[in-house]
Formats: sequence, structure tokens, C-alpha cells
Amino acid sequence: MRLVSLKLRNYRNYPRLELEPSPGLNVFLGRNGQGKTNLLESVALLALSSSPRVRREGELIGPLAPETRVEAQVVGTHGSVEISFSVTRLDGERTRRSILVNGKPKRALDLPGHFRVTLFWPDDLTLIKSGPEHRRRFLNQLLVQVEPGYARSLSRYARVIEQRNSLLKQVAAGEQPALSLEVWDLELVQTGTAIARARRQAVVEMDAYVAANHGRLAPGESLGLRYVGPPDDLSEAVHNSQREDLRRGVTTVGPHRDDIEVLLDGRDARSFASQGQQRTAVVSLKLAEAALMTSRTGEASPLLFDDVLSELDQQRRLALLERMGGDDQVIITSVEAGPFPTDLMARAAVRCISNGAIEDCG
Repeated sequence: MRLVSLKLRNYRNYPRLELEPSPGLNVFLGRNGQGKTNLLESVALLALSSSPRVRREGELIGPLAPETRVEAQVVGTHGSVEISFSVTRLDGERTRRSILVNGKPKRALDLPGHFRVTLFWPDDLTLIKSGPEHRRRFLNQLLVQVEPGYARSLSRYARVIEQRNSLLKQVAAGEQPALSLEVWDLELVQTGTAIARARRQAVVEMDAYVAANHGRLAPGESLGLRYVGPPDDLSEAVHNSQREDLRRGVTTVGPHRDDIEVLLDGRDARSFASQGQQRTAVVSLKLAEAALMTSRTGEASPLLFDDVLSELDQQRRLALLERMGGDDQVIITSVEAGPFPTDLMARAAVRCISNGAIEDCG
């Protein structure tokens, strides 16, 4: 699968852009604040149906008009697909989103899967030492692209937790009977079990890829993953937690509280690994994500790397660069060309970004 063309209209600092990426390695060079991250964000938006950077879609709209539009043609084993994503500002912070796939309207929940990417931001380098919500987001961004129905389950589960938490407070205050929780408990168990099952299976599959990648990056070290989630019998766990849930006014059991444990030589990498070891583990995780996506779908997907080479030492940098030497489409940004080997740059399509404009580097 690859990105054939990309068009941006009034997208952040891009007034107008028409780009045809190379099917191989694409390198975009530019100083900070010129639009490198915005470019990769627009590509990821088409795969995830939402920005991986912001929650308010109004922030995507540039200064020229009350609307922004991202259009792309992508091609894969199932043929060519045209995707259009637009956001219109209505009033205040209210916006309206419109998504078209081959000219037909789609809900945001139905967009992931038509186009897939593996995205590596500098913020991902803290994936090991950050809180569990970052690792849950890592799993979610992978699974919405490769697990049919996952995006809908995730949306449904968020609503269940919101409604149940509200009801818990009402029951604790004597405004509603405890029996009113039953319908939401059932939804919590059904949807939560499906999400936990998908996450657990993904972690099991990634574990083998992580071990292999890390063995090449750091010979002599072993890296493994373990899913730390709700018990298999979520129904019993929800029932047993009701008293505590009522006391606290929140749902304390379910996949919204799960985590991935990253184990370096059998010990928790978050607590015992050095900063360098943690960064190596993150590189292994991202490469494992790409490998799982290829394994699940039967085709490689574009790799997006945003200004990460300068954050890595020589060993980890070379490991990522090796991943760019094959037939996969890679889009990578950097402040300068220095981190790239000369032979790699000779094979790449190299462009420069300056103030929302892209041109061949002179």
C-alpha cells in the first residue's frame, strides 16, 4: 500500500499543496516550524480518521478560509482508493467533519483500514517511561487500522464508561436505584471483553517481532511484552468492583485501565532500563508495529518518521535506516541531511519545506 498523491487546502500553514510522493524513500528537510510535522499529520489523518496531535479539529484549519481539506489517492492490493477529509468551522469551537471514500460519505469510524500507516513521532521516544494511556493509544492506533470493528468498539466503550460513571454518582447519591447499573454493566462486559481480547492478541503477536528486532539492535539483551489487562471473566470482576466503583464514582475495572508491560531481560523496562535502553525498546516497538501490520494485511504500509533521527544515537539510527532500504514507501522529515548516509540520499526523493511550501532542494 502506498500514497500516490496528496492535496492540502488551507491545512494549518499549507495554503495549497499538491504532492506526488515517490513509492520508495521520501526525505523532507526544513527548519523547525516550517510544516514538516503538519505534512505527516495530514497523511496520518487519512489513516486514523483523527489527528494524532490535537483533539480540536478546528486547529487543523488554516488562516485563509473557514475550511480545510485533505485529499489523497492511495493504492494497494485491492486497487486504488480516493479519500477526502474536510473540516469546516461553524461558530466558536464547533466544526463539521466530512469524509468521502471514492466519493461516498463515510463516518469517521469507517475510515480506518482504507489506508494504513506506521507513525513514529519524537514523543514516541517516551513510550516506555510515560503512563499507560500512551501505550493504550499506541495499541489503539494500530488496531483501528488492522482489526475490523475495533474503532466502533472503542467508540462504544468510551460512551459506556461515560454513562456508567455518571450513573454511579447518581446511585451513590440515592437518585437512581443500583439495579439501573445492570444494563451498562452488560455493555461494559461485552464491549470491554472484545477490546481486551484484540489488544491481548496484538501484544502476543508483537512480542515475537519485538524480540527479533531488539536482538539485532542490542545483542545480548532480550525484550518482551506482556499484556496487563482485565481478567478473562470481566463479568465477575465488574460485579465484585461495584462497591468500590460507587465509593469512587468511577469504573475501576476494564480495558480503559490496562497496560503493556515492556520487559528488558525479564525486568520492567520503565523502572530498570537506562534512557538509552528505553529508546532502543521504543524503536523495537515501532518496528514490531510495522511488522504486525504487514502480517495482518498481507502488504506493507507507508512508514512515517517525523524528525526522529536526530534524537537517536548511531546504533538506533542505523536500525531505522536499514528499515528504509527495502521496497516500502517511507516519508521522513529532518532538520538537516546530516543523519542520512550519502548512498541512501542518492536513492531518495529529497525535498525542502519552507513556510508551508515544498520544492526540490537546490
